Amino acid sequence: YLNNEYVFSNDGILVDSEQFNGLTSEEAKKKITEFVGGKLTSTYRIKDWVFSRQRYWGEPIPVVRCDSCGVVGVPESELPVVLPNVESYEPTGTGESPLANIDEWVNTTCPKCGGHAKRETNTMPQWAGSSWYYLRYIDTKNNLALVDKNKEKQTMPVDVYVGGDHATRHLIYARFWHKFLFDIGVVSTEEPFPRLEFLGFIVGPDGKKFSKRLKNGISPDDVINQFGSDAFRLYEAFIGPFEGVVPWNNDGMVGTYRFAERVWSLSQKLSSETKPEILSLLHKTIKKVDEDIENFKFNTAVSALMIFVNEAIKEGISKQDYKILLQLLAPFAPHITEELWYQLGERESIHLSTWPKYDESLVVEDQVTVGVQINGKLRAEITLAKDVDSKEVEKMVLELPKIKEHIEGKNISKIIVVPNRIINIVISS
Repeated sequence: YLNNEYVFSNDGILVDSEQFNGLTSEEAKKKITEFVGGKLTSTYRIKDWVFSRQRYWGEPIPVVRCDSCGVVGVPESELPVVLPNVESYEPTGTGESPLANIDEWVNTTCPKCGGHAKRETNTMPQWAGSSWYYLRYIDTKNNLALVDKNKEKQTMPVDVYVGGDHATRHLIYARFWHKFLFDIGVVSTEEPFPRLEFLGFIVGPDGKKFSKRLKNGISPDDVINQFGSDAFRLYEAFIGPFEGVVPWNNDGMVGTYRFAERVWSLSQKLSSETKPEILSLLHKTIKKVDEDIENFKFNTAVSALMIFVNEAIKEGISKQDYKILLQLLAPFAPHITEELWYQLGERESIHLSTWPKYDESLVVEDQVTVGVQINGKLRAEITLAKDVDSKEVEKMVLELPKIKEHIEGKNISKIIVVPNRIINIVISS
């Protein structure tokens, strides 16, 4: 307690904070920082990076070793140093790179004194190339610079970085590399990736990572031959959260296969018009799928489409609204949707059509579910009519059984109602 007020130190929603009322902790951090003219920063301690590898296929390190001059950089006119074309690159047996055995490549002249020199036979690690390749994609045929400045300025930064289990380590190396390029004026942005989406992975039915040794892998060809590529693709999206670790189960494909069949069968019994409640659900589905794709929540996007199809089969749907359903489904089932799209008379690919937009008036919810806290700790939830009077809300929450048991015999200092967001009952002992 501070001045007889309860202090809540975890993440939550701000109250008694004037213009910041109703913001989550994360939202408030940014808004308050902006308000005081500050800047949010993060500090990292990058670990030492062993940059050399003893193998053939890395990028050559552009230096030579001269008996007279020591280590000398290869002049820019001789860059890039290219790996030799060889039929085999057996290990040396000495711990050196296989390049050390290729005398005609190793032996060269010193750019400084013209005397005998040897090329560096260690090569760069895989992190070297992968820390900047996104820049080269912008301008792959440029032989004069890493990337054209105007093209780089138009294209960067990368919208979203999608990475697997090594992403956090690779991300900091790529950021380090990019910041160096920014410091020397090669790139226009200080950060290369404003957003990271972490990719999980699928494990075998036994809960272990797919492995040749364990022979627990699944052949995509076998799955596609049995269920088709669309059912396969739908199942991959539906199986679990994008960032999660989820077990594979071939039986789950039966569900997505049947879903695809239901979408197809719906095309055979279209109605002349769509009922208002189904039209409202369609626009809520547009909004849901749109937001879920943006946030990489593909499993819940597919789930929303399944719910809609179930209702549309029961209540009917017009041809025009069915086309919207196909557009929403197209990223997840590109083949069946393309076929149905053409059957409905369209002549341009569904994948070139304009993404549907939802009607705001059709997605407004009449009710909202809010959390009820006691001294900042969530104790119950209540579903209310949207924008209901605060005094009515106070009466209703005090009648909730879970709230009654926590406030019995306690003194209620105040009840804070953030409309449509949260209710917090402050009690003192």
